[in-house]
Amino acid sequence: MKKESICGITLERYAELCAIMNDVLRDKEECAVIAQREGIKRSDWESAHKGWQERITDPADMGRTASRFVDIWNNATGSHKQNGKKRNV
Repeated sequence: MKKESICGITLERYAELCAIMNDVLRDKEECAVIAQREGIKRSDWESAHKGWQERITDPADMGRTASRFVDIWNNATGSHKQNGKKRNV
């Protein structure tokens, strides 16, 4: 079964990117720069970010996507901390 994606970005990859961007998520420009460093075009990042946020906050989804996102994000941010890595932006 193929994983669902928005502009080629799966929920798993989106959560991993958000973990990398954790300290700058409110800075649209810096997030776009990080996405580009990670091999993602700005327009794809912006569309995927908008699309995944809509799904994560959609009441009809009953929290399923949000729960999956949080689990992946927690694992991604935790693995960066456990490995002593800090992603510099």
